[in-house]
Amino acid sequence: EKGGAEMYVFPERRLLKTMLSLLFAPPALAEVDDNLVRTPPPTDFCASSLSECAAVDAALAAGQPGLPLLVQSSQAEVDGYVAEALRWAPCNGLLMRAAAEEEELTAAESYVHAPFALLPAEYPASELERACALAPSFNRLVDAVAADLPWLEATLRETAASDVFTRRLLRLALRVASEGPTQSASLGVLRSDYMLHEPEPADGAAPAPPQLLQVELNTIASSFAALSCAVSDLHQHLATRWPALRAAMWERRGRPPKLTLSDALPPNDAVDAIADALAAAHRAHGGADAVVLFVVQPGERNAVDQHRLSQRLYERHGVRTAFRSLSHLDQSAKLEGPRRRLLLDGTQEVSVAYFRAGYVPDDYPSNKEWSARLLLERSLAIKCPSAAYQLAGAKKVQQQLALPGELERFVSPAEAEAMRRVFAGLWSLSGDKTPPDDAPPAEREAAEAMRAAAADPSEYVMKPQREGGGHNLFGATLAAALRELSRAQRSAYILMRRIEPKAAPAVLVRAGEVYRGDAVSELGVYSTYLRSATGRVLISRPAGHLVRTKMRGVDEGGVASGFAVLSSPLASNDDVV
Repeated sequence: EKGGAEMYVFPERRLLKTMLSLLFAPPALAEVDDNLVRTPPPTDFCASSLSECAAVDAALAAGQPGLPLLVQSSQAEVDGYVAEALRWAPCNGLLMRAAAEEEELTAAESYVHAPFALLPAEYPASELERACALAPSFNRLVDAVAADLPWLEATLRETAASDVFTRRLLRLALRVASEGPTQSASLGVLRSDYMLHEPEPADGAAPAPPQLLQVELNTIASSFAALSCAVSDLHQHLATRWPALRAAMWERRGRPPKLTLSDALPPNDAVDAIADALAAAHRAHGGADAVVLFVVQPGERNAVDQHRLSQRLYERHGVRTAFRSLSHLDQSAKLEGPRRRLLLDGTQEVSVAYFRAGYVPDDYPSNKEWSARLLLERSLAIKCPSAAYQLAGAKKVQQQLALPGELERFVSPAEAEAMRRVFAGLWSLSGDKTPPDDAPPAEREAAEAMRAAAADPSEYVMKPQREGGGHNLFGATLAAALRELSRAQRSAYILMRRIEPKAAPAVLVRAGEVYRGDAVSELGVYSTYLRSATGRVLISRPAGHLVRTKMRGVDEGGVASGFAVLSSPLASNDDVV
């Protein structure tokens, strides 16, 4: 232990200490731990026949739903299940590499548990279904936007003029397109992130039903598929051992006569679904002896998530992988022949270049990394994503698609209507703050939104063209930016109405430390899409889910950036949320 946090380290010289720490709980928790070793109940259970339902009835009598009651359980009980979760995590791959300051060993030798929520986050079952049902439509949208480079160039022109990173990506996409297509298929591994908008009602007003709204659509390096599956498994594991959790789940499902864990905790196949998509792209490429290339960041802390996906790709399909950074690829990769086959180390062909890096300017500290990205883009290998796909996920594109008539350019009217229902307010910041009366309606609306945000920034967020968390502007910083940035500088951002999710009591665990308090959650739905060069859609499906939970009042929401923890959804009855 170090600083109160339990750390799991696996070099030989500390193996014995590690195993002992996993097997033995603190003596103060012995009574709770004794309860945990009972034979777990079957996962198909009817809570109404269990004596544990008395806890639910007591909570309802006190006006509390089941899950908040669990958070308010005794410290010993909560600590007991936290200890069980901390033992479970290293045994089941719920791990991240330790930061250098957390351990005297190198990051390659030491691991800590990934941050997690002890309890799942509630979402109405109908809204979970809606988010999954929208996945194929967003797949088609991204593919169509990426294929329409003239529209993409026009949409990003002002943003690219003020944002160097966007400008270089756009130039790269245009150059590759001018040379003609090379890859035999287009592959997308996307994640659409949502929050439930549930603002506090005005005095005396009835609360409005929760509304699912999209935060963003990620088209590159949609991470945590493997770790999100591990957290889903953790919550299943805890539910079989925690009677009060099962009772709370039964209550939140509306007390049905029969309930299975999979009814309340939706199965999560994210890592396998993404592995299947990569394997299908590998087959479409046609190189039987080729490898799938994972393009990664040096010193990646989220390596377990990446390597678990690599393992599943081999276990399910026999497809081998290689891991390289952009700087390494500049030295070790080359193109061969008129078809521009991508080779590693002179001989190993690459079928798919799967990017888990390349989404922030820091991934390109020199021209070497940009040269490597250009080489990958020009190659025969199927890119996941291509530069055009990456740009299709830009915040400016998200804002432009929210304008009247833009979605219909790419998808059917019915799909456009369904997608618009989950759009939050989005405005361009590239226009004049005081447009003339004859300016287009969208420009006048954007100017009004800028004035409103400057006066009350608490209801808005300014977003740059960045991924990975930690880049958005809020509050006084947002208001100052609107006052001080020039029109050209503002063009690098968009303005978004802030989504107001309802907070709920939670127990969050990070580096062995336990935090209790009111928290909010964000739902991510993965999707996979594979289209052949002839236009045939080979795969288009939702591909599992991710939930990230953070304490109320925390603006950003990234796990890797330290703002949130991983969780899973509890599908609750719509009438009891």
